[in-house]
Amino acid sequence: MTAVWFGLALIALAGAIALLYIDHARRGQLGRVRQMWAKAQGYRYTPSDRALPGQFSRAALANQEFLTAVDVVEGVRRGEKFLLFDLEDTVTVVAVRREVGSDVDLDLRSRTDPPPKDADLALLGALGPRIVFATDLDVARRVCDRRMAAFTESVPSAVQLLWSEGEWTLGTLPLQSSGRDWDAAIDTVTRLSGLLHVLPPRRAISESRSAADE
Repeated sequence: MTAVWFGLALIALAGAIALLYIDHARRGQLGRVRQMWAKAQGYRYTPSDRALPGQFSRAALANQEFLTAVDVVEGVRRGEKFLLFDLEDTVTVVAVRREVGSDVDLDLRSRTDPPPKDADLALLGALGPRIVFATDLDVARRVCDRRMAAFTESVPSAVQLLWSEGEWTLGTLPLQSSGRDWDAAIDTVTRLSGLLHVLPPRRAISESRSAADE
């Protein structure tokens, strides 16, 4: 009987090793595809960056600072700086940086996604196929105009979460996405980033609060 259990344990161990090998090979192949895509477009490729996820704290990146960003691409597309990376084996992230950040953050997610867990994000309501949450509902109502509604209708199906935090606008894709999906996601997040230029800058918010206190 002992020999039977020992044999089963060996089979299980062999299966686990085979799965690890397959996963490692798949990750290596994805990395090579990402690197070739980046090189073809003149972007910078970095195999991994342990500190990068810690720069963000909302949506797919909430409490994920212990994970490493892998297959990181950094570049400029249509005049906008962007990052594209995989959060290990969980999700692909696109981040576009605005020159001026804001204390007002928005979250636009599909109706089927669970609401964000951030205590400071309040429900604004439906906008096209997306549900909008914001840290300042009065500002968000002004931002979510017809242009924003039209934008939500045009988001590619591969793009999942969309949100902003500070000077960054971000979106997510499935890990198995392709170069065409990455291009479309970068363009989508860049469009949203452009719409969010109307958000009040951090300095303006601070000044208005100081004036109110006086």
